[in-house]
Amino acid sequence: MREKYDVVVVGGRVAGASLAVHLRRLGMSVAIFDRGELPGDTISTHVIYPNTIARLERLGALERIMAHRPPPLYTAWHHQNRMFVAPHTSDEGRDWALCIRRSTLDRHLQDIARESGVDVFEKAQVKALFGAGTENDPVHGVTIESDGKAVAVEAGLVVGADGVGSTVAGMVGAKRERSMPTKTMLYYAYWVDVDTRNTQDFFFEPPWICAHFPADDGHHVVTMNGPVDARRGIQDMETFYLDRIHSIPQLWGRLTRARKVSEVRGTPRLEGFYRKQAGPGWVLTGDAAHFKHPASAQGIGDALHAAEVLAPMIADNTFRERYPLWREEVSRDLYAFCEFLADIPTDESMRQTMDVLIHDPVAARAVVDIWSRSIAPWDAMRMVPPMLSAAGPSPEAVLEKYQGRIPAVVENSSAA
Repeated sequence: MREKYDVVVVGGRVAGASLAVHLRRLGMSVAIFDRGELPGDTISTHVIYPNTIARLERLGALERIMAHRPPPLYTAWHHQNRMFVAPHTSDEGRDWALCIRRSTLDRHLQDIARESGVDVFEKAQVKALFGAGTENDPVHGVTIESDGKAVAVEAGLVVGADGVGSTVAGMVGAKRERSMPTKTMLYYAYWVDVDTRNTQDFFFEPPWICAHFPADDGHHVVTMNGPVDARRGIQDMETFYLDRIHSIPQLWGRLTRARKVSEVRGTPRLEGFYRKQAGPGWVLTGDAAHFKHPASAQGIGDALHAAEVLAPMIADNTFRERYPLWREEVSRDLYAFCEFLADIPTDESMRQTMDVLIHDPVAARAVVDIWSRSIAPWDAMRMVPPMLSAAGPSPEAVLEKYQGRIPAVVENSSAA
């Protein structure tokens, strides 16, 4: 371990590893410190869209990921024995999505980081920062605990890529702001020997939504999304999850010969937020900087996008001014859309929505393109009046409710 780096990145998963690769390509010395044993697994959305697939290709990761044979996926919605299927608008020749487990994705990104010359340290937890992160006392390094020893490492910049409960954010006092409550929770498990197809399928059974995502290496992700208020009454999540899946014949029929190969994982704590993203000697990225409800499926894509944009800002030392402005510009409409996604649909609203999407393929493609970021959410929803009615007249009308809102919660200060 060197005594000094240009950049120390705290957290070695998608956000941290991808940023480290881009920084190395710009000639900077970089170390990653992660408190866990990499790659491991982590609670995550799994689906990525054409824009994100292109970013993985630019990183040199796509060929490695495709060797695990994740099937290309179009999007299908099911409600009351009706369905529609739509592709995305093509990006670099791809009009489909992929579902990739984080144990696969993170491993390849970490391998690429090491091959790029990034020093990656596992089971190395940040215990303190050098400097308070203020104008009079900038951050200029970290104290790491590794193998029971405290190690001091100087750095020109410390990056918090350590997730929702960011330790770096806690140490510099970057609290959650503009918090967006959620009415829904999300749980999932991995399965094998499932009937495979080239769709990611959403089964709307209000107030529940279950989904099936064929993934890499013959695995499948089966999710359950429903009212967060129901969580307190669920004593056995494994049994509840299986009963919920079993209640949807179209989904359960795919699983009759399948095996569940993981525990049910998830959380009811899906509130969105922003944090102050940069200060003297420090910057936050990925979920540490900004978190959206996972129904938006933007976590991986946002992290890879930020890595491409933030690295040159760090290299030319303009990140404090430019990065927060960029983040605000690219996130605001999708963040407003998350209020709609975090709500609970009704049968009537779904019937009206499906009436449009089944008969209007242009509108159907526009709606699925919201997730691939090739159309602004409100531009798509204007083609689907029931969605627009539920979401509100504009993103501005939604976001006005959250300006300056700081939740009365205690920050989780666990590190990545």
